[in-house]
Amino acid sequence: MLKEDYLHRLKSPRQVYIDSKLISDVSTEPSFQGAIDSIAEFYQLQESQPELFTYEENGKNYHISTLAPKTREELARKRKSYKAIADLSFGMLGRTPDFINSALAAMATNSHVLGAGQYADFSSNAVKYYDRCRNENLFVGHGAINPQIDRGIQLGLQENKYCGVRSISHDSKGMTVRGAKMIVTLAPIADELLVFNMPGLISGDEDFALAFAVPVTASGVKLICRKPLNHNGYNLLDHPISNLFDESDAYMVFEDVFIPWSDVFVFRDVEKSNSFYDKTRIRNHNGHQGIVRGLAKAELLTGVAIELANKMGLGSFLNVQEQLGEMTSSLELVRGAILLAEEDATLENDLLNPSIHAIQAIRYHFPKWYHRMVNIIQSLSAGSMLAVPHHGDFENKNGPILKEALRNKNISAEDRCFLLNLAWDLSGDGFGQRQMVYEKYHAGDPIRIAAMHYSNYPKGELFKHLDNIKRIYHDSLC
Repeated sequence: MLKEDYLHRLKSPRQVYIDSKLISDVSTEPSFQGAIDSIAEFYQLQESQPELFTYEENGKNYHISTLAPKTREELARKRKSYKAIADLSFGMLGRTPDFINSALAAMATNSHVLGAGQYADFSSNAVKYYDRCRNENLFVGHGAINPQIDRGIQLGLQENKYCGVRSISHDSKGMTVRGAKMIVTLAPIADELLVFNMPGLISGDEDFALAFAVPVTASGVKLICRKPLNHNGYNLLDHPISNLFDESDAYMVFEDVFIPWSDVFVFRDVEKSNSFYDKTRIRNHNGHQGIVRGLAKAELLTGVAIELANKMGLGSFLNVQEQLGEMTSSLELVRGAILLAEEDATLENDLLNPSIHAIQAIRYHFPKWYHRMVNIIQSLSAGSMLAVPHHGDFENKNGPILKEALRNKNISAEDRCFLLNLAWDLSGDGFGQRQMVYEKYHAGDPIRIAAMHYSNYPKGELFKHLDNIKRIYHDSLC
Protein backbone atom coordinates (compact mmCIF):
# COMPACT_ATOMS: atom_id res chain seq x y z
CA MET A 1 0.00 0.00 0.00
CA LEU A 2 2.82 2.45 0.75
CA LYS A 3 4.08 2.21 -2.83
CA GLU A 4 0.57 2.73 -4.23
CA ASP A 5 -0.06 5.62 -1.83
CA TYR A 6 3.12 7.35 -3.01
CA LEU A 7 2.26 6.88 -6.69
CA HIS A 8 -1.24 8.21 -6.02
CA ARG A 9 0.17 11.32 -4.30
CA LEU A 10 2.33 12.01 -7.35
CA LYS A 11 -0.82 12.63 -9.36
CA SER A 12 -1.63 15.70 -7.26
CA PRO A 13 -1.26 18.81 -9.46
CA ARG A 14 2.02 20.68 -9.11
CA GLN A 15 3.88 23.28 -11.16
CA VAL A 16 6.75 21.30 -12.66
CA TYR A 17 8.41 22.36 -15.91
CA ILE A 18 10.77 20.20 -17.94
CA ASP A 19 12.02 20.94 -21.45
CA SER A 20 10.05 24.21 -21.12
CA LYS A 21 6.73 22.34 -20.81
CA LEU A 22 4.38 22.22 -17.82
CA ILE A 23 4.00 18.58 -16.76
CA SER A 24 0.39 17.90 -15.81
CA ASP A 25 1.16 14.50 -14.24
CA VAL A 26 4.73 13.86 -13.10
CA SER A 27 3.96 10.18 -12.50
CA THR A 28 3.81 9.60 -16.26
CA GLU A 29 6.75 11.80 -17.29
CA PRO A 30 9.44 9.54 -18.89
CA SER A 31 12.29 11.71 -17.57
CA PHE A 32 11.24 10.96 -13.99
CA GLN A 33 10.31 7.30 -14.44
CA GLY A 34 13.56 5.71 -13.31
CA ALA A 35 13.71 7.78 -10.12
CA ILE A 36 10.00 7.20 -9.42
CA ASP A 37 10.49 3.45 -9.77
CA SER A 38 13.35 3.57 -7.25
CA ILE A 39 11.36 5.62 -4.73
CA ALA A 40 8.40 3.28 -5.17
CA GLU A 41 10.71 0.36 -4.40
CA PHE A 42 11.90 2.23 -1.29
CA TYR A 43 8.32 2.15 0.00
CA GLN A 44 7.72 -1.42 -1.11
CA LEU A 45 10.75 -2.68 0.83
CA GLN A 46 9.42 -1.03 3.96
CA GLU A 47 6.54 -3.49 3.83
CA SER A 48 8.24 -6.54 2.33
CA GLN A 49 11.33 -6.45 4.61
CA PRO A 50 10.20 -4.80 7.86
CA GLU A 51 13.02 -6.44 9.83
CA LEU A 52 15.55 -4.34 7.88
CA PHE A 53 13.59 -1.22 7.05
CA THR A 54 11.36 -0.52 10.06
CA TYR A 55 11.46 -0.03 13.82
CA GLU A 56 8.64 -0.14 16.35
CA GLU A 57 7.65 2.67 18.66
CA ASN A 58 4.50 2.79 20.78
CA GLY A 59 3.07 -0.18 18.92
CA LYS A 60 3.54 1.27 15.43
CA ASN A 61 6.16 0.58 12.76
CA TYR A 62 8.06 3.43 11.11
CA HIS A 63 10.76 3.55 8.46
CA ILE A 64 14.14 2.97 10.09
CA SER A 65 15.56 6.14 8.53
CA THR A 66 13.25 8.20 10.80
CA LEU A 67 14.72 6.61 13.94
CA ALA A 68 16.55 8.93 16.33
CA PRO A 69 19.37 6.54 17.31
CA LYS A 70 20.45 6.22 20.92
CA THR A 71 22.90 3.32 20.60
CA ARG A 72 25.62 2.16 18.23
CA GLU A 73 23.46 -0.83 17.40
CA GLU A 74 20.72 1.50 16.19
CA LEU A 75 23.24 3.51 14.16
CA ALA A 76 24.42 0.26 12.58
CA ARG A 77 20.82 -0.68 11.75
CA LYS A 78 20.37 2.66 10.02
CA ARG A 79 23.63 2.20 8.12
CA LYS A 80 22.52 -1.20 6.83
CA SER A 81 19.24 0.25 5.60
CA TYR A 82 21.01 3.23 3.99
CA LYS A 83 23.26 0.82 2.11
CA ALA A 84 20.38 -1.38 0.96
CA ILE A 85 18.49 1.69 -0.29
CA ALA A 86 21.58 3.10 -2.02
CA ASP A 87 22.17 -0.26 -3.70
CA LEU A 88 18.78 0.07 -5.44
CA SER A 89 20.25 2.84 -7.60
CA PHE A 90 23.93 1.90 -7.22
CA GLY A 91 24.31 5.13 -5.23
CA MET A 92 23.28 7.28 -8.20
CA LEU A 93 20.24 8.77 -6.45
CA GLY A 94 21.63 11.07 -3.79
CA ARG A 95 18.38 12.42 -2.39
CA THR A 96 16.23 9.37 -1.66
CA PRO A 97 13.71 9.78 1.20
CA ASP A 98 16.10 8.44 3.85
CA PHE A 99 18.32 11.51 3.39
CA ILE A 100 15.87 14.02 4.86
CA ASN A 101 14.21 11.41 7.08
CA SER A 102 17.45 11.25 9.03
CA ALA A 103 17.46 15.06 9.20
CA LEU A 104 13.91 15.24 10.55
CA ALA A 105 14.73 12.78 13.33
CA ALA A 106 17.70 14.92 14.38
CA MET A 107 15.72 18.16 14.08
CA ALA A 108 12.89 16.83 16.25
CA THR A 109 15.21 15.45 18.93
CA ASN A 110 17.15 18.72 19.13
CA SER A 111 14.13 20.94 18.57
CA HIS A 112 14.91 22.83 21.79
CA VAL A 113 17.56 24.82 19.88
CA LEU A 114 14.80 26.35 17.73
CA GLY A 115 12.94 27.97 20.61
CA ALA A 116 9.75 29.96 20.13
CA GLY A 117 8.64 33.26 18.63
CA GLN A 118 5.77 35.69 18.88
CA TYR A 119 3.48 33.60 16.71
CA ALA A 120 4.69 30.02 17.06
CA ASP A 121 6.53 27.48 19.16
CA PHE A 122 9.17 26.47 16.62
CA SER A 123 10.42 23.63 18.80
CA SER A 124 6.96 22.10 19.00
CA ASN A 125 6.51 22.62 15.25
CA ALA A 126 9.62 20.55 14.51
CA VAL A 127 8.42 17.63 16.63
CA LYS A 128 4.92 17.70 15.15
CA TYR A 129 6.25 17.92 11.59
CA TYR A 130 8.56 14.96 12.16
CA ASP A 131 5.68 12.94 13.59
CA ARG A 132 3.43 13.79 10.66
CA CYS A 133 6.04 12.89 8.05
CA ARG A 134 6.91 9.53 9.58
CA ASN A 135 3.26 8.67 10.27
CA GLU A 136 2.22 9.50 6.71
CA ASN A 137 5.42 8.13 5.12
CA LEU A 138 5.99 11.35 3.21
CA PHE A 139 8.89 11.85 0.83
CA VAL A 140 10.51 15.09 1.95
CA GLY A 141 13.05 16.78 -0.31
CA HIS A 142 14.93 19.94 0.57
CA GLY A 143 16.18 23.26 -0.73
CA ALA A 144 19.10 24.92 1.04
CA ILE A 145 21.37 26.54 -1.57
CA ASN A 146 20.69 30.08 -2.72
CA PRO A 147 21.07 30.90 -6.43
CA GLN A 148 24.52 32.15 -7.36
CA ILE A 149 23.56 35.68 -8.38
CA ASP A 150 26.29 37.80 -6.80
CA ARG A 151 28.12 36.18 -3.90
CA GLY A 152 30.05 39.41 -3.39
CA ILE A 153 26.96 41.16 -2.04
CA GLN A 154 25.14 40.00 1.07
CA LEU A 155 21.59 38.74 0.54
CA GLY A 156 19.93 41.62 2.36
CA LEU A 157 21.48 44.16 -0.02
CA GLN A 158 20.82 42.40 -3.32
CA GLU A 159 18.23 43.86 -5.67
CA ASN A 160 17.48 40.55 -7.40
CA LYS A 161 14.36 39.18 -5.72
CA TYR A 162 15.36 35.60 -6.57
CA CYS A 163 18.72 35.64 -4.78
CA GLY A 164 17.23 33.55 -1.96
CA VAL A 165 13.92 32.98 -0.19
CA ARG A 166 12.68 35.85 1.95
CA SER A 167 9.66 36.65 4.07
CA ILE A 168 7.79 39.55 2.47
CA SER A 169 4.94 39.74 5.00
CA HIS A 170 3.44 37.98 7.99
CA ASP A 171 0.40 38.07 10.23
CA SER A 172 -1.12 36.01 13.02
CA LYS A 173 -1.74 33.08 10.63
CA GLY A 174 1.63 32.72 8.95
CA MET A 175 4.21 34.26 6.62
CA THR A 176 4.38 34.81 2.89
CA VAL A 177 7.65 34.02 1.12
CA ARG A 178 9.09 34.97 -2.24
CA GLY A 179 12.33 34.03 -4.01
CA ALA A 180 14.21 30.94 -5.13
CA LYS A 181 16.51 28.06 -4.23
CA MET A 182 18.71 26.20 -6.71
CA ILE A 183 19.67 22.54 -7.13
CA VAL A 184 16.54 21.19 -5.49
CA THR A 185 17.19 17.55 -6.34
CA LEU A 186 14.28 15.11 -6.83
CA ALA A 187 11.87 17.83 -5.67
CA PRO A 188 9.45 17.30 -8.60
CA ILE A 189 8.58 13.83 -7.31
CA ALA A 190 8.65 14.59 -3.57
CA ASP A 191 5.67 15.29 -1.31
CA GLU A 192 7.14 18.08 0.79
CA LEU A 193 10.21 20.28 0.91
CA LEU A 194 12.29 21.34 3.89
CA VAL A 195 13.65 24.81 3.12
CA PHE A 196 16.51 26.32 5.11
CA ASN A 197 19.87 28.07 4.73
CA MET A 198 23.41 26.89 5.07
CA PRO A 199 25.50 28.99 7.50
CA GLY A 200 26.66 32.36 6.23
CA LEU A 201 23.93 34.95 6.80
CA ILE A 202 24.90 38.19 8.53
CA SER A 203 23.13 41.09 10.17
CA GLY A 204 20.84 42.66 7.59
CA ASP A 205 19.78 39.29 6.16
CA GLU A 206 16.90 38.83 8.61
CA ASP A 207 14.24 38.55 5.89
CA PHE A 208 16.10 35.51 4.51
CA ALA A 209 16.77 33.92 7.91
CA LEU A 210 14.06 31.27 7.64
CA ALA A 211 13.50 27.54 7.92
CA PHE A 212 10.15 26.02 7.00
CA ALA A 213 8.35 23.14 5.32
CA VAL A 214 6.08 23.41 2.31
CA PRO A 215 4.13 20.92 0.17
CA VAL A 216 5.41 20.61 -3.40
CA THR A 217 1.80 21.15 -4.46
CA ALA A 218 1.41 24.46 -2.58
CA SER A 219 0.10 27.40 -4.58
CA GLY A 220 2.97 29.53 -5.85
CA VAL A 221 5.65 26.81 -5.70
CA LYS A 222 7.21 26.33 -9.11
CA LEU A 223 9.92 23.81 -10.08
CA ILE A 224 11.84 24.46 -13.29
CA CYS A 225 13.93 21.37 -14.09
CA ARG A 226 17.26 21.18 -15.85
CA LYS A 227 17.49 19.40 -19.17
CA PRO A 228 17.02 15.62 -18.78
CA LEU A 229 20.11 13.44 -19.02
CA ASN A 230 18.33 10.23 -19.92
CA HIS A 231 18.02 9.22 -23.57
CA ASN A 232 14.52 8.59 -24.85
CA GLY A 233 14.51 6.25 -27.84
CA TYR A 234 17.51 4.25 -26.66
CA ASN A 235 17.32 1.03 -24.69
CA LEU A 236 19.39 -0.25 -21.77
CA LEU A 237 22.07 -1.68 -24.05
CA ASP A 238 22.76 1.85 -25.30
CA HIS A 239 22.47 3.59 -21.93
CA PRO A 240 22.51 1.01 -19.13
CA ILE A 241 22.36 3.42 -16.19
CA SER A 242 21.55 6.96 -17.34
CA ASN A 243 18.17 5.76 -18.59
CA LEU A 244 17.39 4.38 -15.14
CA PHE A 245 18.66 6.87 -12.60
CA ASP A 246 18.67 10.43 -13.91
CA GLU A 247 18.07 12.38 -10.68
CA SER A 248 16.38 15.57 -11.78
CA ASP A 249 17.67 18.85 -10.34
CA ALA A 250 15.34 21.83 -10.31
CA TYR A 251 15.32 25.57 -9.77
CA MET A 252 12.64 26.22 -7.14
CA VAL A 253 10.67 29.46 -7.28
CA PHE A 254 8.36 30.82 -4.60
CA GLU A 255 5.81 33.28 -5.93
CA ASP A 256 4.21 34.72 -2.79
CA VAL A 257 3.72 31.36 -1.09
CA PHE A 258 1.83 31.35 2.21
CA ILE A 259 3.43 29.26 4.98
CA PRO A 260 1.31 28.69 8.12
CA TRP A 261 3.12 29.18 11.42
CA SER A 262 2.76 25.45 12.14
CA ASP A 263 5.28 24.73 9.35
CA VAL A 264 7.86 27.36 10.35
CA PHE A 265 11.00 26.43 12.32
CA VAL A 266 13.09 29.63 12.07
CA PHE A 267 11.71 33.12 11.47
CA ARG A 268 13.88 36.17 10.81
CA ASP A 269 16.63 34.99 13.15
CA VAL A 270 20.11 35.08 11.61
CA GLU A 271 21.78 33.22 14.48
CA LYS A 272 19.28 30.36 14.46
CA SER A 273 19.31 30.17 10.68
CA ASN A 274 23.10 29.86 10.66
CA SER A 275 23.10 27.21 13.38
CA PHE A 276 20.07 25.25 12.10
CA TYR A 277 22.08 22.65 10.16
CA ASP A 278 24.70 22.07 12.85
CA LYS A 279 22.98 22.55 16.22
CA THR A 280 20.13 20.23 15.27
CA ARG A 281 22.85 17.71 14.25
CA ILE A 282 21.29 17.37 10.82
CA ARG A 283 24.80 17.60 9.35
CA ASN A 284 25.92 14.52 11.28
CA HIS A 285 22.98 12.33 10.30
CA ASN A 286 22.73 13.52 6.68
CA GLY A 287 26.45 12.94 6.41
CA HIS A 288 26.19 9.41 7.76
CA GLN A 289 23.61 8.54 5.12
CA GLY A 290 25.64 10.33 2.45
CA ILE A 291 28.93 8.52 2.94
CA VAL A 292 27.14 5.15 3.03
CA ARG A 293 25.49 6.02 -0.28
CA GLY A 294 28.87 7.04 -1.65
CA LEU A 295 30.21 3.59 -0.84
CA ALA A 296 27.52 1.97 -3.01
CA LYS A 297 28.47 4.26 -5.88
CA ALA A 298 32.18 3.57 -5.54
CA GLU A 299 31.52 -0.18 -5.45
CA LEU A 300 29.80 0.02 -8.84
CA LEU A 301 32.64 1.98 -10.44
CA THR A 302 35.22 -0.39 -9.01
CA GLY A 303 33.31 -3.40 -10.32
CA VAL A 304 33.04 -1.83 -13.77
CA ALA A 305 36.78 -1.09 -13.84
CA ILE A 306 37.69 -4.66 -12.83
CA GLU A 307 35.32 -6.09 -15.44
CA LEU A 308 36.82 -3.85 -18.13
CA ALA A 309 40.33 -4.96 -17.22
CA ASN A 310 39.40 -8.63 -17.24
CA LYS A 311 37.28 -8.65 -20.39
CA MET A 312 39.60 -6.42 -22.42
CA GLY A 313 42.65 -8.51 -21.59
CA LEU A 314 44.30 -5.82 -19.45
CA GLY A 315 44.24 -7.52 -16.06
CA SER A 316 47.76 -8.95 -16.23
CA PHE A 317 49.48 -5.57 -16.63
CA LEU A 318 51.05 -4.33 -13.39
CA ASN A 319 50.08 -0.70 -13.95
CA VAL A 320 46.45 -1.75 -14.42
CA GLN A 321 46.59 -3.83 -11.24
CA GLU A 322 47.91 -0.78 -9.42
CA GLN A 323 44.98 1.30 -10.67
CA LEU A 324 42.50 -1.36 -9.59
CA GLY A 325 44.24 -1.61 -6.22
CA GLU A 326 43.92 2.14 -5.87
CA MET A 327 40.16 1.75 -6.30
CA THR A 328 39.75 -1.21 -3.95
CA SER A 329 41.83 0.48 -1.25
CA SER A 330 39.69 3.61 -1.57
CA LEU A 331 36.64 1.45 -0.91
CA GLU A 332 38.20 0.25 2.33
CA LEU A 333 38.97 3.80 3.42
CA VAL A 334 35.31 4.74 2.94
CA ARG A 335 34.19 1.64 4.86
CA GLY A 336 36.64 2.46 7.62
CA ALA A 337 35.39 6.03 7.92
CA ILE A 338 31.77 4.85 8.12
CA LEU A 339 32.61 2.49 10.97
CA LEU A 340 34.75 5.13 12.68
CA ALA A 341 31.86 7.61 12.49
CA GLU A 342 29.74 5.09 14.37
CA GLU A 343 32.46 4.02 16.82
CA ASP A 344 33.28 7.64 17.75
CA ALA A 345 29.63 8.71 17.89
CA THR A 346 28.69 10.89 20.86
CA LEU A 347 25.46 10.89 22.86
CA GLU A 348 23.91 14.32 23.23
CA ASN A 349 20.35 15.06 24.33
CA ASP A 350 19.50 11.35 24.03
CA LEU A 351 20.62 11.30 20.37
CA LEU A 352 23.71 9.38 19.25
CA ASN A 353 25.45 11.51 16.64
CA PRO A 354 27.95 9.94 14.21
CA SER A 355 31.37 11.58 14.40
CA ILE A 356 31.38 14.67 12.22
CA HIS A 357 35.19 14.50 12.00
CA ALA A 358 35.10 11.11 10.26
CA ILE A 359 32.15 12.12 8.08
CA GLN A 360 33.65 15.40 6.90
CA ALA A 361 37.00 13.74 6.22
CA ILE A 362 35.32 11.43 3.70
CA ARG A 363 33.13 14.23 2.36
CA TYR A 364 36.33 16.10 1.51
CA HIS A 365 38.30 13.18 0.04
CA PHE A 366 35.56 11.12 -1.62
CA PRO A 367 35.00 13.51 -4.57
CA LYS A 368 38.71 13.24 -5.41
CA TRP A 369 38.60 9.46 -5.21
CA TYR A 370 35.44 9.37 -7.28
CA HIS A 371 37.02 11.59 -9.95
CA ARG A 372 40.03 9.29 -9.99
CA MET A 373 37.79 6.23 -10.41
CA VAL A 374 36.13 7.90 -13.39
CA ASN A 375 39.56 8.61 -14.90
CA ILE A 376 40.61 4.98 -14.47
CA ILE A 377 37.46 3.77 -16.23
CA GLN A 378 38.20 6.20 -19.07
CA SER A 379 41.78 4.95 -19.40
CA LEU A 380 40.70 1.30 -19.40
CA SER A 381 37.96 1.91 -21.98
CA ALA A 382 39.94 4.41 -24.04
CA GLY A 383 38.69 4.87 -27.59
CA SER A 384 36.67 1.67 -27.50
CA MET A 385 33.75 3.32 -25.75
CA LEU A 386 33.59 6.09 -28.37
CA ALA A 387 32.68 3.79 -31.26
CA VAL A 388 29.92 1.58 -29.88
CA PRO A 389 27.09 0.96 -32.37
CA HIS A 390 23.36 1.47 -31.74
CA HIS A 391 21.54 -1.57 -30.33
CA GLY A 392 19.55 -1.77 -33.57
CA ASP A 393 22.69 -2.43 -35.58
CA PHE A 394 22.81 -5.90 -34.08
CA GLU A 395 19.40 -6.60 -35.57
CA ASN A 396 19.94 -5.39 -39.14
CA LYS A 397 22.23 -6.66 -41.90
CA ASN A 398 25.29 -5.42 -40.01
CA GLY A 399 24.53 -7.69 -37.06
CA PRO A 400 26.65 -10.68 -38.19
CA ILE A 401 29.60 -8.39 -38.92
CA LEU A 402 29.42 -6.69 -35.52
CA LYS A 403 28.96 -9.94 -33.62
CA GLU A 404 32.19 -11.21 -35.16
CA ALA A 405 34.20 -7.98 -35.19
CA LEU A 406 33.48 -6.79 -31.64
CA ARG A 407 33.85 -10.00 -29.67
CA ASN A 408 36.93 -11.52 -28.11
CA LYS A 409 37.61 -14.77 -26.27
CA ASN A 410 36.42 -13.24 -23.00
CA ILE A 411 33.19 -11.54 -24.01
CA SER A 412 30.52 -11.50 -26.72
CA ALA A 413 30.01 -8.46 -28.94
CA GLU A 414 26.70 -7.50 -27.31
CA ASP A 415 28.07 -7.84 -23.78
CA ARG A 416 31.16 -5.87 -24.77
CA CYS A 417 28.98 -3.05 -26.08
CA PHE A 418 26.89 -3.10 -22.91
CA LEU A 419 30.03 -2.85 -20.75
CA LEU A 420 31.51 -0.03 -22.81
CA ASN A 421 28.20 1.84 -22.84
CA LEU A 422 28.02 1.49 -19.07
CA ALA A 423 31.55 2.89 -18.83
CA TRP A 424 30.51 5.78 -21.09
CA ASP A 425 27.40 6.54 -19.03
CA LEU A 426 29.52 6.69 -15.88
CA SER A 427 32.55 8.54 -17.20
CA GLY A 428 31.80 10.38 -20.43
CA ASP A 429 28.10 11.05 -20.92
CA GLY A 430 26.28 14.02 -19.41
CA PHE A 431 24.87 11.71 -16.77
CA GLY A 432 28.33 10.71 -15.60
CA GLN A 433 29.63 14.27 -15.65
CA ARG A 434 26.67 15.45 -13.57
CA GLN A 435 27.38 12.68 -11.07
CA MET A 436 30.99 13.83 -10.78
CA VAL A 437 30.05 17.48 -10.20
CA TYR A 438 27.35 16.39 -7.77
CA GLU A 439 29.83 14.41 -5.68
CA LYS A 440 32.18 17.37 -5.55
CA TYR A 441 29.64 19.89 -4.28
CA HIS A 442 26.59 18.12 -2.82
CA ALA A 443 28.02 18.30 0.72
CA GLY A 444 29.22 21.89 0.28
CA ASP A 445 32.27 23.72 -0.99
CA PRO A 446 35.22 21.30 -0.53
CA ILE A 447 37.50 24.19 0.45
CA ARG A 448 35.15 25.14 3.26
CA ILE A 449 34.74 21.50 4.29
CA ALA A 450 38.51 21.13 4.71
CA ALA A 451 38.90 24.49 6.46
CA MET A 452 36.04 23.68 8.84
CA HIS A 453 37.51 20.23 9.51
CA TYR A 454 40.79 21.84 10.52
CA SER A 455 39.10 24.49 12.66
CA ASN A 456 36.91 22.03 14.55
CA TYR A 457 39.32 19.12 14.78
CA PRO A 458 40.32 18.18 18.36
CA LYS A 459 44.02 18.98 18.36
CA GLY A 460 44.88 18.13 21.96
CA GLU A 461 46.31 14.69 21.20
CA LEU A 462 48.39 16.10 18.36
CA PHE A 463 50.04 18.63 20.64
CA LYS A 464 50.69 15.98 23.29
CA HIS A 465 53.08 14.30 20.85
CA LEU A 466 54.71 17.61 20.03
CA ASP A 467 55.05 18.49 23.71
CA ASN A 468 56.60 15.09 24.42
CA ILE A 469 59.28 15.45 21.78
CA LYS A 470 59.98 18.99 23.01
CA ARG A 471 60.37 17.60 26.53
CA ILE A 472 62.76 14.90 25.31
CA TYR A 473 64.82 17.58 23.56
CA HIS A 474 64.94 19.86 26.59
CA ASP A 475 65.78 16.93 28.87
CA SER A 476 68.71 16.09 26.60
CA LEU A 477 70.16 19.53 27.25
CA CYS A 478 70.36 18.98 30.99
